[in-house]
Amino acid sequence: MAEKSMTPEQLRVKLAAVLEKASESGRISTAEVKAFFAGEELSEEQMNLVYDFLLSRKIVVEGYVKKEEEPASGEADAEPAWSAEEQRYLDMYMEDLSAIREEASGEWERLVAAVRGGDVTAKRRITELLMPAVCELAQKMYREGVFLQDLIQEGNLALVLAADKADSLPLNDREAGREAILSIVRGNLQALLEEQTDVHARDKRMVEKVEDFKDGIEILKEELGRKVYLDEAADFMNITEEEAADILKLAGENVEDEDVGE
Repeated sequence: MAEKSMTPEQLRVKLAAVLEKASESGRISTAEVKAFFAGEELSEEQMNLVYDFLLSRKIVVEGYVKKEEEPASGEADAEPAWSAEEQRYLDMYMEDLSAIREEASGEWERLVAAVRGGDVTAKRRITELLMPAVCELAQKMYREGVFLQDLIQEGNLALVLAADKADSLPLNDREAGREAILSIVRGNLQALLEEQTDVHARDKRMVEKVEDFKDGIEILKEELGRKVYLDEAADFMNITEEEAADILKLAGENVEDEDVGE
């Protein structure tokens, strides 16, 4: 990841420091991350790896937009990847959004002034106006293995939290203000996606371990012509007995008698 001037130990220490700093609030800006690595001359690609590392640890990286893979030719107009149930949810949700009163001319400026004065109602109205954009963002960022409802709900929660930071955002300029709020939402969605993807991959690995172990037991039973014991199965699969017992527990098998197959 880093240049030769930076040893693996130095990198580990800096990553730990960044993570500790970010863990205080659950978020960190790209500028703050860069400050930790000042003088190391990391490339953009290397910095992106640092941001991805933070996302994998459930940290929101403000100002970082994770580059997704470009869709293959002909896939742009393909059917949505989410399920029919999720599509029904989306249809109903979009219908609810259609009931939101459209933004009037000059309304944004009036709302910002009211928010600066502590008007909670104005803050809710800004949130309401941005809900369709959050829904669109959730659809664009959707990834297989994550529920679309979860993305939309997380986006709306981030929207409310972003509105609470109104005093520190450039809301006076309508477009810049909208983008500043949506950038915070985008960061929260990226963190959720990384978390869910990690959980999905871990679950998949666990299932594969169980299936491989069961296959190994069947092979061993056939070779021995009798029931197989835990230590034999562990040796055959080149794992410890503790690992074998854990895998069997995942499969819901009873290992008290130490036999794993009749």
